[in-house]
Amino acid sequence: MPKISKRSTPMPNHEVAPGLLGYEELEVTSGPDDGLAYNVTARIEPNGGKYVVTRLVAEQLPDGPPIQRGELAKISMEPFIREAAREISVATGENTSRPIASAPEFWDRIEFDKTITEEDLPQLAALYRWIRLQDGRPTTVMSRDFAVSPATVRRWLVRAVEAGYLTQDERTK
Repeated sequence: MPKISKRSTPMPNHEVAPGLLGYEELEVTSGPDDGLAYNVTARIEPNGGKYVVTRLVAEQLPDGPPIQRGELAKISMEPFIREAAREISVATGENTSRPIASAPEFWDRIEFDKTITEEDLPQLAALYRWIRLQDGRPTTVMSRDFAVSPATVRRWLVRAVEAGYLTQDERTK
């Protein structure tokens, strides 16, 4: 698994998406232990509510093969972005935050009742933003992970928009 090698600050303090705190810049490294032919360092930065790789450095290993286009093409950016997203927290007030992981009751209601309450809407919005930070298809991912239809997730997200926890602009970008 890639590892964070450098953070822009000691604690997440940069709003990477509304209500989500992360780092303005992270460096994530990976190498042979992760199945790569080279040591690879990726700079990850937030851009428009998503994390993107803005710099990628590949280094030949001692006694390793030279860097070649075919091997570079096999390097996926997803593990680097996902590792960076693990560092995200949810803003809870002035200079306070908590991990993105939600209360067990939230997951229990979704898993067993296939429903959410009005109190769940802020967590649903934060989770949507967190998934969007990593992946361009948060509704699809949530549908799969919640084991509900995409239409159900869309209805829940409409409720989050109507309640002011998510914007329609975020949903359509």
